[in-house]
Amino acid sequence: MKKKTESLIKVMDDKEIEKEFLVDLRIITQNLFDIFEELLRLKEFPNRELIFAIMKEADEIEIFLDDYGANHNKRFFYFRELIASIRWINIAIFHGLHILVRFENYQIDASREEKEAFINLLRETVRFYLQELRTLARELKEEASKHNFGKARVKSVEQRGVLKIQKKILPSDLNENIVKEKKERVFEILIKFLENLETFNVFICDVGGATDITEVVTEEVLEKYRSIFNQIESLYDTYLKNTKIEKEFYDMRSVRSYIAITLHLLEIGRALLHFYERHSDKVSRYSTAVQISHLVNKRKIKETVKELVLRYSVLFLMHGKDTSRKIFRAMGRDADEFIYSTRMMIIPTHRIEDFHIRPIMPVTKIAGRYKLDTYLYYNRNRYNLKSSIEMTIAIPDIREALANENVEIKLQGPRKSVEEICEFFREKCGAYERPIICNLISSEVRL
Repeated sequence: MKKKTESLIKVMDDKEIEKEFLVDLRIITQNLFDIFEELLRLKEFPNRELIFAIMKEADEIEIFLDDYGANHNKRFFYFRELIASIRWINIAIFHGLHILVRFENYQIDASREEKEAFINLLRETVRFYLQELRTLARELKEEASKHNFGKARVKSVEQRGVLKIQKKILPSDLNENIVKEKKERVFEILIKFLENLETFNVFICDVGGATDITEVVTEEVLEKYRSIFNQIESLYDTYLKNTKIEKEFYDMRSVRSYIAITLHLLEIGRALLHFYERHSDKVSRYSTAVQISHLVNKRKIKETVKELVLRYSVLFLMHGKDTSRKIFRAMGRDADEFIYSTRMMIIPTHRIEDFHIRPIMPVTKIAGRYKLDTYLYYNRNRYNLKSSIEMTIAIPDIREALANENVEIKLQGPRKSVEEICEFFREKCGAYERPIICNLISSEVRL
């Protein structure tokens, strides 16, 4: 007779839910309810350690609930959504508090008015989302009370010890070439910073006038740039932080500050957009979630992302660009050969006969005179202007479109190269510029 084997998955009955699942849920949520008791008593801003503790506990509880399939269960779906909402709102608060605590240590070359406006807006933002978090905490306690748990113990957060929030990581050097000269490492990190800040700023300023910016700037977009600036920060800390070369080029510390602030702002934006995209709509679709539907303040999230996250990321990165110019001068290099610039050029349809391979191909010689690459962007494709092969592909594609309408192209690369190439296109095919105005900052600010 064959031995009977059990299925890998078993649907729990009511008795098992009471005796197993709820018992474990009470245990795993106890620390969170203790911390919430402390949070609800505080009248001022909490410290980073308390908010970090909430982040840690909420993450573990969400994993626990997902392992049991709570996100597909009527009885516990709402509890799971409250935990998820708490986790993402809390992440935004944590990074806001971190900037507030660290701001005096950042070397920011901005005016006093700019700094004060930023800090005031950040404080107001943190205060608002703390109120949201407290409301969510009360609602979670109410939901837990239906299952006879959720009461805090007498033991306070301080008595349990302070959590260490600093995370240690290995050097981020997997894709890095060996560089013998320290000065060359400064140069490489600056170029990575400038290339990516230019791409970010142009994209954000170009979409900044959108009626609903969250339709263009999504969690996925912010995660992409967050990851990029996180890698640049890791490279800086691996190769330059607290070194002799950093002391020699003192303004590099300002660049590190601009990277850090941008990174934390993008963390805030990513967390809020995750909540906006994945939780607010989901919550409002279920009858069990009607009670917290008023917490899903879409207008406020959009406002925070646009006015705090994007606006000040662009502003601080623009200051970082100016600081980089000073560093290149200190290194004895021509800054305009390395500072990135972007221009949008429109080729008029009536000049189609001037836009073909023979008159346009010399553009590769202009681009080839510079160390850094210059790119032409058209129809979601990127072409290296140093490459004759790539331009042989690009020119016919652009020419085909010119038969029907004006064509807009984007040129991006070192400022000197871009300016020279723009002039080349003006002379050869009557191209004219569409200015990139950053309305997020001011209608007078042009990239």
